Amino acid sequence: MYANKQISRIVVLATAIAGLLLLAGPASALSKPAAMTKAEYRALMLRSQALNEKYGLGQGMAHAESRALMLRSDALNKTYHLGAYALSQPAAVKSGNGFAWSAFGIGAAAAVGLVLVAGGTVVGSRRGRTVLRARSS
Repeated sequence: MYANKQISRIVVLATAIAGLLLLAGPASALSKPAAMTKAEYRALMLRSQALNEKYGLGQGMAHAESRALMLRSDALNKTYHLGAYALSQPAAVKSGNGFAWSAFGIGAAAAVGLVLVAGGTVVGSRRGRTVLRARSS
């Protein structure tokens, strides 16, 4: 009985940690490392820029590629009634900064719910099991 309580506590803790990492992981990927000074960060950016130039990374598109992309984008917007071709935009898309917070909230709630359901399934499947022990005489 004690082992079941211990296992369920571990599963609940692991589920909570997984949920926090799921929500907090992408946010930390975009920030500057906290331990770096301003000079170290500037040196890192200059080094990155030099490597990009050396290996031809991060360069812009050619004029023909850019024109083809713009024509394709315009055709898709017209086909699917997006951008200037939109008839009316739903309320969820109309936000001041262009970010749909309501969609983010729904996604975050779904992720937390999935983690909780997975943890509950693991705990629930453990409760029905009993440990068979050999009799000693």
